Amino acid sequence: MRYILIICFTVLLGACASIDDEFPVPPASTVSKFSIEVLDEEARTVQFTNESIVPENAGSATYTWSFGDGTNSSEESPTHTYEEFGEYEVKLVVLTTESGEIRETSQELAVLQPVNIDFTLFYMDTDMLQIIGVGEQNVNADVNGFGNGLAIDKEGGKLYYADDDNLSLNRMDLDGGNPEVVYDGLTGIGSIAIDAVDGRVYWTNRVDGTVHRGNLDGSGNAETIIEGLELPEGIAVHNGKVYVSDVQAPPVGENIYVANTNGSGLDVFLAGNWGYALAIDPVNERLYFGDQGVYDDPEDNRLKSVNLNDNSDIVTIATIEPIGANGSRTYGIGINTEENKVYWTDRSSSRIKSANLDGSGIETVLVAEGSPRGIALSF
Repeated sequence: MRYILIICFTVLLGACASIDDEFPVPPASTVSKFSIEVLDEEARTVQFTNESIVPENAGSATYTWSFGDGTNSSEESPTHTYEEFGEYEVKLVVLTTESGEIRETSQELAVLQPVNIDFTLFYMDTDMLQIIGVGEQNVNADVNGFGNGLAIDKEGGKLYYADDDNLSLNRMDLDGGNPEVVYDGLTGIGSIAIDAVDGRVYWTNRVDGTVHRGNLDGSGNAETIIEGLELPEGIAVHNGKVYVSDVQAPPVGENIYVANTNGSGLDVFLAGNWGYALAIDPVNERLYFGDQGVYDDPEDNRLKSVNLNDNSDIVTIATIEPIGANGSRTYGIGINTEENKVYWTDRSSSRIKSANLDGSGIETVLVAEGSPRGIALSF
């Protein structure tokens, strides 16, 4: 079982110090603070330890806990058992008698069932510097450097991944073995896409505003197929076409482009929409993208899909958690056509989520230890 504790905020008023008697030190303030330990994962039993600081001059304190499931406690350090797996916001409010202070802090607690999927979901964790596989096959493969891009060649049994630190596009076996450099001397690698039929790998270059391709086995030289973009990031290939998102601020960016796989015929496919990841559902002929409208409204942060044959047919699949001025970026989207589901990473909340292709049935699949970026599905 995977769970994560995220400190959301703590109210803290620190005391000032002075050696001058004419400027007396103000009294210390109360601090609300606690830690969490999961005692029994299967039983969902959790210990909450009160670590609040209550100065002597504040008097005695009373504690009110809210466990996020509609239940409460006034114990100092309670133990609580959740009836269901899920994600909860736990709050502690401290009230002092003499100083009359009210201090509150909260943490998010995710208690999730073991990952229950009958295929392997791979993701790039840029904090852990690992490619992790869960589900049918468990993989923890160390990588040498930071990179967002991850793609799978299922027929060839290879994972392709970006290594920005070492300026290379690499690959490894699906069990994490035999890592090797496919192309080196690259800069600003963004997302990666595989065309197994044509035997090619495609990637974006954020630094030069270009799109490149090469052979899956690394033979021959990589070629530049698209130039003149501002900040290309997401990429997907389907049916002789390559789709690229430009995430630069408008008016030059915020578009999804389409071109032939040799780069000819470049045109705007979807204006005013963009995202750090693209994925295609080849059965239903739809393009999925994270439309993160941070330049217009930081709260408008959504996973969407669009018909490849009718770009006016746009559907919102899910709301991505907005965090900060830049939103919680989604660097990876994967489509499982066997179970008709879409999976995506939510970088800032460390979550990987899933939904039916129409957006119903949204679930948190897992909480990553670090920052999940690219995603690839083996089914």
